[in-house]
Amino acid sequence: MTPTPLGIVLRHDKTGFAFITREHLKTWEFVHYQTDCQHILCRVAETEPLTEYPVEFLLDTGITPSDVAEFCGFDPDEFKYFMTKGVVIGYFDENLGEFINPRMNPAAGTVIHRSAAGQLREINKAQPGEIGSATIGTIAGTDFKVVLSVKDVVSQHLSVIAATGAGKSYTVGVIVEELLTSRNMAPVLIFDPHGEYTVLDAIANDPRFWDGDYKPKVRIIKPDKIKIRVGDLETSDLISIIDDGTMSDKMKTLFGGACRTLRRDRSKHFTRSELRNAVEKERGDGNDSSIEGILWRLRKLDNKIFHDHEDVPIVDYLQIGQLTVMDVSGISTGFQQMIAQVILQKIFDARQKTENGTYTSATPDKYLPYPVFVILEEAHRFAPQGSGSGAGGDGGGGGGRVAKSKPIIKTILSEGRKFGVGICMVSQRPSKLDSDSLSQCMTQVTMRIINPADQEQIGRSIESVSRDIVSELPALAKGHAIVSGVGINTPTIVRIRQRYGRDRGASKDAPSIWVRGSRTGHAERGSDAILPDHEMDIGV
Repeated sequence: MTPTPLGIVLRHDKTGFAFITREHLKTWEFVHYQTDCQHILCRVAETEPLTEYPVEFLLDTGITPSDVAEFCGFDPDEFKYFMTKGVVIGYFDENLGEFINPRMNPAAGTVIHRSAAGQLREINKAQPGEIGSATIGTIAGTDFKVVLSVKDVVSQHLSVIAATGAGKSYTVGVIVEELLTSRNMAPVLIFDPHGEYTVLDAIANDPRFWDGDYKPKVRIIKPDKIKIRVGDLETSDLISIIDDGTMSDKMKTLFGGACRTLRRDRSKHFTRSELRNAVEKERGDGNDSSIEGILWRLRKLDNKIFHDHEDVPIVDYLQIGQLTVMDVSGISTGFQQMIAQVILQKIFDARQKTENGTYTSATPDKYLPYPVFVILEEAHRFAPQGSGSGAGGDGGGGGGRVAKSKPIIKTILSEGRKFGVGICMVSQRPSKLDSDSLSQCMTQVTMRIINPADQEQIGRSIESVSRDIVSELPALAKGHAIVSGVGINTPTIVRIRQRYGRDRGASKDAPSIWVRGSRTGHAERGSDAILPDHEMDIGV
């Protein structure tokens, strides 16, 4: 079927081409033109009227300008055309699997067509319903499905960036739903600082995710169930926990000596009692006061997070077809970073040593024979810009002036592809997120961003994000995103699809809650009344 002509090219320059059309096209709509052997995909950049009405035609709001034009002998049709600017994306090369820019703009007189499903199909690296596909929404203004290549997203990392209220957590939920379908069966771990992803436990009992014998599993790890084995912590980690900023260099040296003594036997994990005994053995030469100071500070290890023997069961958390939500809400930022550091280090170690054969099925608690995917919500807490501890301070991490989780995150982002560890960085403040870490995320889902500093960070850090993408960010509607990078063949504005489950991150309808509370007497009792699920906004 021959597509209906949309317009004709008038001219071109180094920035793109202009064509004349009667259609008032939106920016980022897709159009194309045909050469002898291929169709060349293009994107609408801007639109303006070809001919403007004289000002005099616009002075009387009671009469339409077209009526005035006709009365004065003008042809009303000449005011119905638009000058539309387009930019060339290119033709799709099947062998290379990407769009190739022809390095030239269409000549004057070239016919431009609106792109239909046949031409848009090449935008996706994966097709709906096939193994390794994640259908996250539709091209804005159309019903054409946008599908991410899960292989590329997981192996080369993902960022989801948006201002508060733009639909960031909702979008992450959509991506998780896609990863847990039978098309992917991914092992997914979420670090959840606010406890907002615990609602994803509904996935396990939703028949839409079932396929034959496959049924996804969801584990919610509550804060009181999170344990860090003391023997897994580095000396610097232990110092950052116990040091409140008053620990002297002499005390740190003595403590380091005690730790080195304990670590001589690498096969053994020391306990808190053994650590105290090792510190006691450092007494001598008038250093009793320093030893007492260390022992007094070691009481901080009696925090319920730390344990002598209980360990993070990485293999149990990362099973095929399982989502594990690590709810760290209520835990201080410093300890959240430490938990992330320990777990990410264990994951990286397990994948690296499984790949090189050090870990085998004979070591079932460390053997991880498949790629995994980790989502870091509030990523700027775990990998902040500069050397700071991130939003909220160290909050109980003692002298935790440096985000302990940042080095291992950067290691995974740079080396994880070789060992099958993928990371998704999620943040509403990219200007506070480490720019090197953000630049390593090769697929980007970027939603509305208004803050100029955040826009600048995105433009500076993400290679595939061009100036026209950054300029579009403040105008994106809620639930819309610009998807770019290796997971898709060309940047596209996507309307994120409806989630299957409800969304705890949705804004509460405060007036309705107040009124309901007043009518039921909850307001007088101070109840945390909330609307029933069916009355809450679960959309984007």
